[in-house]
Amino acid sequence: MSTIKNKLTDVARQMMSGVVQIHVEGHLEEDIQSVMNPAIRIPGLWSGSGFFIRYQDLEGYMVTNAHVVRNAVKIEISSMLTSEEHFEAEVVGLVKTLEPDVALIKLPDDELQRFKKLAITDIEYLELREGMHPSRGEEIKAIGYPLGMIEPNITSGEITNFVSGSEYSTERFVTNAAINPGNSGGPSISEGGKVVGLNTAVMVNAENIGFITPASLVKTIIENLLQQNEPYFAGIGGKLQKNAENFNPFLKQTQARGVIVAQVLPNGFLAAAGLEPRDVILSINGTEFDRHGIVIGKEGLYRHKNIYDVIKLVPIGDKVAIGYLRDGEVKSTEAIAMRNPDRGIVSIPIIAERKYLDVFGMVVQQLSFEIIDAMREIDTNAQIDLIQSIDQEKPALVVTHIHQSTQADEMEWPPGELIIKANEKGVHTLAELETMLEQNKGGAVLLECRNGRIGYFRVEADPEDAPPSNDNQPENTVWT
Repeated sequence: MSTIKNKLTDVARQMMSGVVQIHVEGHLEEDIQSVMNPAIRIPGLWSGSGFFIRYQDLEGYMVTNAHVVRNAVKIEISSMLTSEEHFEAEVVGLVKTLEPDVALIKLPDDELQRFKKLAITDIEYLELREGMHPSRGEEIKAIGYPLGMIEPNITSGEITNFVSGSEYSTERFVTNAAINPGNSGGPSISEGGKVVGLNTAVMVNAENIGFITPASLVKTIIENLLQQNEPYFAGIGGKLQKNAENFNPFLKQTQARGVIVAQVLPNGFLAAAGLEPRDVILSINGTEFDRHGIVIGKEGLYRHKNIYDVIKLVPIGDKVAIGYLRDGEVKSTEAIAMRNPDRGIVSIPIIAERKYLDVFGMVVQQLSFEIIDAMREIDTNAQIDLIQSIDQEKPALVVTHIHQSTQADEMEWPPGELIIKANEKGVHTLAELETMLEQNKGGAVLLECRNGRIGYFRVEADPEDAPPSNDNQPENTVWT
């Protein structure tokens, strides 16, 4: 075992010259003020890690976590190869929802040439490990720049567990290697000198429980980004549920294998494949699933890979073969891997792209998981109400901030209200609400919330549509 550790240590020392520190100037997103009122921008400085990635013949490209750079105004990198010199970098693309938490950045050509000129040796490009996942207990080395250290830091650990993905989240490895703030985006490497994944997060109030984004997901995102120009992974496009033996007569199955299609989203993958509710998905591209949706065989033995993980590893645009059961008959079909259709609730949009309306003295936004989480700080009951009342298939509008001494304040509207109607017509998006306001300029609009609260608001007319000002008229006279 000591020989393996010594060999891995030597490999890590060689690889660390390909790891960079990322210096970011941007807007802090964790602050509750900016979540509830996007007009508030709180500047901040932070750092993370990344590494030069070997992909085809590309030069100067680096991988990091999306949360490191997604709210960046300015990005610079530094490396042990170039002393303390900084180089400006730019974002190629990132996963806005952080599922998976992956971003691709690069040095522009002029900065890349300057880096090469100043570097004491050639750039060390790291390779992603493909094929089999690491096994539980496998030794790894985590490399990065924790807590703003000037030189890269190496910590030792093992893969201790696996966290399966779901409809909304992606698979992660668990490690006991020490990971601290600033490590995010750095690589964890195995004995062969290849990257098993990105150091991504750490569990608070626990000792050495860190999470790694698998290299397989990183590779899929990079390929989708560079080939399809979108950093997304394929989705199921519907809802699935576990199978059970008591469904045997109902589904005309002899044993409970595969997962049941509970819902098919329009324009999604399941719809394109022609699947229907109550069909049972048995396999995807030859990979079979048990009744829990876990992969049958060696890969699923330790219960860390399921049907969601399998579909997410298929590049968008590739053909997918599906085996399924319908009315007791085993059938097969094909469909093209695609993104999930847009859903009614979004996951943490980038601050710079967060859309909102400031009307009647209140800030209205599209409901997101981030807002639901932030509501915990304001009103726990309101947070619970939002979770219980949201419709995943339809977008929802939520009031997130009330300005004092305004129409909304006078009507005592609290943050957390879900707006569902305007003048008796359903509104689900900011665009629909904006259109309704445009149509009623100079008049009024009746807003109705999901809990029954209503508000009658005056809609200001545009200045050019308003009657001329009478400020210069003699007192007690009016325009006619």
